[in-house]
Amino acid sequence: MSARQPLLETLRAAHLRLGLAALVAAAIVLTVVSFVTLRGQVEQHLTLVARSIAYTAEAATVFGDAAAAQEALTQVAALEALRAAQIVDSNGRTLARYEASAGSALEAMATEVAALVFAQEARAEIASQGRRHGQVQVQGRGVASLLYLLKVLAAIALCTAANAWLVARLSRRIENDIVLPLNRLAALTRTARVERALATRAPAAAVREIHELGEDFNALLAEIESREARLVAKQERLRHANESLSYLAFHDNLTGLPNRASFLDRATRIVQSAAEGGDPAALLFLDCDRFKDVNDALGHAAGDELLVQVARRIRAQLRDGDFVARLGGDEFAVLLTPIRSDEDAQRIAHKIAQAIREPIDSPAYGRIEASASIGVALLPDAGGGLEQWMAAADAAMYRAKARSPGSVGHFERRTDDLPRPLAA
Repeated sequence: MSARQPLLETLRAAHLRLGLAALVAAAIVLTVVSFVTLRGQVEQHLTLVARSIAYTAEAATVFGDAAAAQEALTQVAALEALRAAQIVDSNGRTLARYEASAGSALEAMATEVAALVFAQEARAEIASQGRRHGQVQVQGRGVASLLYLLKVLAAIALCTAANAWLVARLSRRIENDIVLPLNRLAALTRTARVERALATRAPAAAVREIHELGEDFNALLAEIESREARLVAKQERLRHANESLSYLAFHDNLTGLPNRASFLDRATRIVQSAAEGGDPAALLFLDCDRFKDVNDALGHAAGDELLVQVARRIRAQLRDGDFVARLGGDEFAVLLTPIRSDEDAQRIAHKIAQAIREPIDSPAYGRIEASASIGVALLPDAGGGLEQWMAAADAAMYRAKARSPGSVGHFERRTDDLPRPLAA
């Protein structure tokens, strides 16, 4: 008759097998979760970096400024330790390129291994006003992420080995003390991996080693959550910075009005719409008559106050759909669209001229006399192109200024056949 195994040894063997199986399962799940989560973070980080470069270099790409695009690309790529990056315009031409130094042979090997483990490429479109202007392509190194992953794997392996030894030594632990806590930890890792519940934490366990394993996992989740929060915060800061840069690129710092670039963009779209049978439009060119006198007599600060007040008075006379911009110096332009007739454009122009003629009572400089000569040109009466339209309004403005400063002039084809060149 064969010898029967004692109950204690049977329980010990059962507990040992079950404990070791749970430890191996927990280690595998932790490894998978760590790898999948870190890989996702690396991909997201590269995507955010690509978008950040797209936001930063948007204006340079729109205007084809290779130097500004190279500066923006180099600054962000060096800060984020990218392997390579480039900006390609809408025609497929490389506008800017960045490539980091190769480094040592060990670094090169680590970079190649990281490329196999993590996604090292990301792209982001550069678009403005609904149009695609180019694309940002980035390649990351991934060495830091690889080292972090190796540390995590080493920590997991160390914890697993330590707990395996402890399970073997403490196989008399009952099921509630060992198996159930490990099962809860394994379930938690699956929840974190599948549902991205990074805020979930492992509860305290009665067994020290299992509790430490849970704390290590909690620390890993906290680190991942913190990294994700920092990436989101960085993206938000870059978005705000990009919005500020975009605003400065298309607005006048003194008056807050759109600038010449913004005016040309809006006027071009109106001309295109008119060519396709859209609504008629009117262009008003305004030139302040006494701006130089105010500057000479009271100083540039008084001139700046005059321009700010003129901008406010122009804006107060316009409708919701109208557009006013400061072209530079003491010149302003107004786009009236839609406009029913020349009489409507003249009426609005006279209202603006009358509003500007009201003296400005400045607390710092006293009473400032102001006026502006205004030229009016309708589209398509003044021609089908933007340059013709602007030249017509400019010629009408010069004729009004020559006739009587502060008056309104309308483009007349016979009189204004040879318009003066546009002022700078």
